[in-house]
Amino acid sequence: MQQTDIAIVISMVSAFVAAISLGWNIYRDVILKPKIVVTLAIKNLISAGAPKSPDMVGISAVNHGPGAIIINSITLKETSVWKRISRKEQHAFLVHDYTNPYSDKLPKKLEVGETLNLFVPFDKECFSKQPFTHLGLADSFGRVHWARKKSMARIRSRWIEKYRSLT
Repeated sequence: MQQTDIAIVISMVSAFVAAISLGWNIYRDVILKPKIVVTLAIKNLISAGAPKSPDMVGISAVNHGPGAIIINSITLKETSVWKRISRKEQHAFLVHDYTNPYSDKLPKKLEVGETLNLFVPFDKECFSKQPFTHLGLADSFGRVHWARKKSMARIRSRWIEKYRSLT
């Protein structure tokens, strides 16, 4: 093997390593964004000696990383396959209870492993009065992290059994 052949092989190997390095850097900086897991539940705030609080919808989010993320808003969506095709999806923003001392405030920066807890009153004027199918949290990257549809349906059915006769 001549020296020129060895130089070409070394150049090709170094070009391959550089391409892998470039690909990883693009993936890490552009594509790989933090993942937020959103959960919904009807909750009560209980403290010793105090009366039971009214029902609240608790919206919790955990940053599973990698990296920090800023949660900006709560988003609602009413959709189905037909509404997607006909472009008649309904979107809304939800304002959480800023007066509740146990509720975090938006926007909020979440480091990896940190939790966000937001509370919305669960009463006859709750967001469940409308037939929304999805609830999610919008982040600083312009993405919405949706809660499971099953938990949203559970909250809606609980609202219907409790408040449908009052409306």
